[in-house]
Amino acid sequence: MTIRIIAVVALLALSSLGYWWWQRRQGAVKAPQRADALTSEQIGGQRGYYATFVQFSTPMCAKCPGTARVLQTVAAEQPHVTHVEVDASVKLDLARELSVMRTPTTVVLDGDGVIVARMDGAPTHEQAREALAQVHSEGTEYTI
Repeated sequence: MTIRIIAVVALLALSSLGYWWWQRRQGAVKAPQRADALTSEQIGGQRGYYATFVQFSTPMCAKCPGTARVLQTVAAEQPHVTHVEVDASVKLDLARELSVMRTPTTVVLDGDGVIVARMDGAPTHEQAREALAQVHSEGTEYTI
């Protein structure tokens, strides 16, 4: 009997640890792995003069609408910051090139289109602001 109780407690502890680890990874800001720039044509929308949130979504993604609202809210707080939502199933080549393995995945571009941060999973407002703080340059592709 005590062996079963110990096994159940160990299983619950392991499950809790796994859930905690997964939640800590949600929306965490990571350093980019790509150094070249993305153009407005590649992302399918106009880049912001200062920064751009490029959110990769799919039609079946449950957390994507909430992520879009968070990113649009944070983008509206700063001048010249935009949010572009990319359907990963339509722009599959770009999603593969950027190693998008799940949605929502968000990359933050500086004004020159260089990726400065990446968030896998649904970010919080604070995480989105932290990613935006990684931007340190002025943009060049701004049209009126």
